[in-house]
Amino acid sequence: MLNSPIFTTEPMATRALAAEIRHHHGDLVRLLQQRRGVPSFGTLVGVSCEAAEHIDVELEFDAGDGETCLVGIEAKFDHELTREQIRREAAAMDHLFVLVAQVDAVPAWLTTDFPNVGVITWAETLRCFPDSRIALQDIASIRLLKAAVEARLNALRFDGLEEWSIRTARGGSGMPSLIFQSPMLADARTIRGQLEVAGRRMPDRTEDVRFTSHFGISVPEDAQNYFDPESSDVVPEWIEHLRVLQREVLSGEEDRYRISTRAPGVSARELGRWKTALAVKHLGDDVHLAKGYTDGWAIGPKTHAVPIGELDELAWITAEVFRRWFEAERA
Repeated sequence: MLNSPIFTTEPMATRALAAEIRHHHGDLVRLLQQRRGVPSFGTLVGVSCEAAEHIDVELEFDAGDGETCLVGIEAKFDHELTREQIRREAAAMDHLFVLVAQVDAVPAWLTTDFPNVGVITWAETLRCFPDSRIALQDIASIRLLKAAVEARLNALRFDGLEEWSIRTARGGSGMPSLIFQSPMLADARTIRGQLEVAGRRMPDRTEDVRFTSHFGISVPEDAQNYFDPESSDVVPEWIEHLRVLQREVLSGEEDRYRISTRAPGVSARELGRWKTALAVKHLGDDVHLAKGYTDGWAIGPKTHAVPIGELDELAWITAEVFRRWFEAERA
């Protein structure tokens, strides 16, 4: 038997799982029914991927008398679950299962807060399929790459940020990252940002992973921070903070700090749509400083993406920019 992995990303693995279920569903369905303590879901009539609430695999059963039973399988390779995600998915399904590599890695709150959500492992799931095309080696290759990247991030040093909050997290697309937040400034804002895997999917090989850093000031999503610049000459406070960053830290050092000078994107949020227009009016040639997230997190510049071999240098840049900006704000 050939043991090298062929399904090397999360979407590939979940689609392969859906194909196995479509080909031979009986044993898995019996496992799910047993785990939920129900005699039958009905007759399986459909298998789909990323349907309701973007659940990885959805099974549709004809429960008789015109009734439909929906069973969802959420595959978590990294064990990063959120209560909101489970709440949404459980509400959309008649039965929801979380598929993990190891049961003991499931957060304790899943059982206490969502007792009706079942847990199954990849090992017992794949045993349900005779001559399964997807193997545990495939699952291990996906998990090990993210785990290796997170281990590398956790080993980084950030001198001068000892009083800061620095924590490991997964972004909206599930990519590993480090989240930074400073002590509070005089105006109750904080300097925030992240060092994260670039892009919205994990590459197949470690050497293809790229990293970026984002340096930002916290910006509440309200009318004091975002408004039509044509109707007012008021300069939002976050603009002043970015001016401090540019004047005291980045000016003349953009190449050394690998700052990207590409223009920021335009937000589709009701208030956030004014971010770029405000930056154009008040920052001029430094409009590239206004990258980030208009959902209340932070606005500020980003670095160019670097390969994993340059991660230590990016960590130094990250610590240096954050430290100098914080000192300048408190001077």
